[in-house]
Amino acid sequence: MLYPQLLLDDFAKLPSVLRDFHSAPGGSKASGTVTVRHVNHWLARMAGFPPSGDNIPLQVDVDAGDDEEVWTRRFGAAVLRSVQSRHGDLLVEAVGPVRVFFRVSADPAGMRFESERARFWKIPLPLRIRAEARGNRSSWNIEVTVRGVGWYRGVVTPTV
Repeated sequence: MLYPQLLLDDFAKLPSVLRDFHSAPGGSKASGTVTVRHVNHWLARMAGFPPSGDNIPLQVDVDAGDDEEVWTRRFGAAVLRSVQSRHGDLLVEAVGPVRVFFRVSADPAGMRFESERARFWKIPLPLRIRAEARGNRSSWNIEVTVRGVGWYRGVVTPTV
C-alpha cells in the first residue's frame, strides 16, 4: 500500500478515518461536496481543473495496488484521473504526461501535500500545488490550491 510505505511511522499518527481510507486492500471510495473557484479561467481549463461552482458532488474512487494507486475524481460531470506512485520519499502524481512530485507529511490532524517540482514529460513546469486533508471521526476536510489556477475545498466521507 502506497501511503503506509510513503509515510512510514507517521502513518500511524493520522486520524483513523484517513488511515483506514489509505490502507484498504484493493482501494477505497469516498464522496462529498466541494466548492471550486478559478483564479485564471483559461489556465484552469487548460490544466483540466473542474468547473467553478458551489456544492459540486464529488466522488473519489481509488484502485490500489502494492506500489501505485489509480485515483478517479468525479466533480459532477467532470472527471480527473491520475496515477500516484512513490519516488524515493516523494509522492508522484501523474496526469497524462504531467508529473507532480509532492512532499507529504502527516500528524494527528491529517496530511499535507506540498509540490516540490512538476514536469511535462522532461520539461520543468512552474506549477505549485498545496493540499490538505484534515480528518475527524467519520470524514475529512480537503483543500487543494493550484497557484495561479484555482482551488477547491469541501468535506469527504468514505463510502462502502
